[in-house]
Amino acid sequence: MNKPTFFVLSLMLFLAQISFAQSSKNTLKPGRFELEIDPIAYMLKGYSVHGIYRINRMRFDLGVFGIEQPGAYTGNKDFTTYTQGVGGKINYLLNAKQTWFAGIGGGYADSQITLKETNTTQHLYNWSLGVLAGYRFYLLRNTRMNGLYLTPWASIDYNMPVNSVHFEGKTYLLKRWSVFPTIHIGYRF
Repeated sequence: MNKPTFFVLSLMLFLAQISFAQSSKNTLKPGRFELEIDPIAYMLKGYSVHGIYRINRMRFDLGVFGIEQPGAYTGNKDFTTYTQGVGGKINYLLNAKQTWFAGIGGGYADSQITLKETNTTQHLYNWSLGVLAGYRFYLLRNTRMNGLYLTPWASIDYNMPVNSVHFEGKTYLLKRWSVFPTIHIGYRF
């Protein structure tokens, strides 16, 4: 198990313990623990796991991800890009039904950039900061699985490269601004 995955799993267990401890005290409004994955990341040869702690209308999300980004998305068709990283988000639930939300997010990523014609590889490191919004659909409200939900959301991010990547005759360009639409599957415990 790599270090980011171990860190997120440890944090999720810690947050779950806090959630159960608070619900037994009745002195604070109890928090809830949620777990999400991004199935699109898995379809693109990657992974995505997010641990979320919700208290009142605030949701605190910490996740790890990996994804092979399509050249059409990066704008760099001469390259393959595999990105891994860690990110966090703070969301505010906009209504009492806990469906609409908006927030901010940021992260750190390591992209392995490979020039297709020479198979030469370099790494590009970057920070990102953005705003996001989405909606949660609870799928099975009146069943034992009433915590299951689907969340389409999108962010607009500002990307700050730590280094630049240049190959023989070709340059990989990181977009300063990017739009990231996705959908998560989650469970509220």
